[in-house]
Amino acid sequence: MIWRRLFGYFPASLAGGLASFGGVFALTRLLSPADYGFYALALTTMGIVYTLSITWAEAAAYRFAGEAQASGKTPDHIRTIMLLLAASSALGIALMLGAILIATDPMLRMALTAAMSTMVLAPLVNAAQEMNRAQQRVSRYSTLRVCQDIGAFSLGTFLAWRTGFGPAAPFVGLASVLALLATVEGSRLWRESKGGQFKPERVKPYLSYGVPVALALALNIALDAGDRFLIALFLGPEAVGVYAAGYGIADKSVGLLCAWAAAAGAPMMMAAWEREGPEAVREVSRHLARTLLLIAAPAATGLALVAQPLSDVMIGEDMRAQAASIMPWIALSGLINGFVLHYVSEAYQLSHRTDLRAWLMLIPALANLALNAILLPWIGLMGAVYSTVACYALALLLLAGVARKLAPLSWPWRDFLKVAGACSAMAIAVRMAPSTGGMTELPMKASVGATIYVMTALVLDAEGGRDALPQFTSRRERRV
Repeated sequence: MIWRRLFGYFPASLAGGLASFGGVFALTRLLSPADYGFYALALTTMGIVYTLSITWAEAAAYRFAGEAQASGKTPDHIRTIMLLLAASSALGIALMLGAILIATDPMLRMALTAAMSTMVLAPLVNAAQEMNRAQQRVSRYSTLRVCQDIGAFSLGTFLAWRTGFGPAAPFVGLASVLALLATVEGSRLWRESKGGQFKPERVKPYLSYGVPVALALALNIALDAGDRFLIALFLGPEAVGVYAAGYGIADKSVGLLCAWAAAAGAPMMMAAWEREGPEAVREVSRHLARTLLLIAAPAATGLALVAQPLSDVMIGEDMRAQAASIMPWIALSGLINGFVLHYVSEAYQLSHRTDLRAWLMLIPALANLALNAILLPWIGLMGAVYSTVACYALALLLLAGVARKLAPLSWPWRDFLKVAGACSAMAIAVRMAPSTGGMTELPMKASVGATIYVMTALVLDAEGGRDALPQFTSRRERRV
């Protein structure tokens, strides 16, 4: 079941990967290290503000969509969410205005202003997509995601190339694409909510569920990218650009694969919880855990193995040397964070204990700030890298330990060992391959590593790979 849904979400995941990789490839060449650093700071600021002010309503749109559909109250659910999104967007814009007033560099202010414009349109599109995901409208979700990611990347890159927008160009491109998608999805939601009304009694449960989710995610962003502000303080915006370039390749690649697995598995876990109770989650979670590691672990391992040739190809010359040195560690942190965000956190969402998750995430977030303040002046940029890995490991241990009391998540260690064996075989093969450098080394090592990993995973039958292969083959034959 999960493999069939994975195939449905694959176009969205592929588009996200292409946009992420393409953005790093293009922007590190079109922007100076300082401007790329300002872009990264504006993106992080927007992420924190958006999460604190708006994400709670999007989370409620997803979590309560199934209940509303089962009770025939979807129109009321949509109308209530739309009004809450409007109020939340006003708060987000006010917070962004405050950030713009605090910023001192004119290029950073311009980037923050462009980022603020996306917050008018993104909430409607994102909430519609959350409801599409909750109701398992896989095709619509994937189509809209592809249009958003590829359209924003293409237009943003063009604007960075042909205009003087600098670090604001990607945000202007995103806002333009969101305007189109908001028109399409907004009209659809209005039609589907015909006859519905805003229900004040729904606000309290939506807030009770969504606000802790938003706080926990904001703390996760602070743990994930908050160190960029400290890097800017201690090392300058150029160092932020280098850090963001390496991060954009390593973390986003692994993170997208984890999100791909969760897009297929998380709605199944929620459906099992709602229909059959907590014990039904165990089997579904076992498949999600195995699938998540099966597709994300080789990506993290592969990125660590080809960090140097990959940075030579993907990152601009001014930033590639340092970026290559941090990529293996960031790939590891991305894998750990994938399990934190897309697996362990499901226990808190299913049990409606998102408030507990927010409190727990406060510990690694504060630890990360403290470690960065100590290590950045001492060992430079690698201090931020080591802090990130250590604090993500701490977050995983904390959340997984407490989650055992909330939901029966499965931890299939035997299957994890199979994936580890396949990754080890891949690492040995890639290490034995010759290092020719640049564009010739990267595809050669990538193909060797992928081939050895797939063959070993099939031999070990990791996550039922032998069963998934004929399913994929038969699916392609039916399409033909």
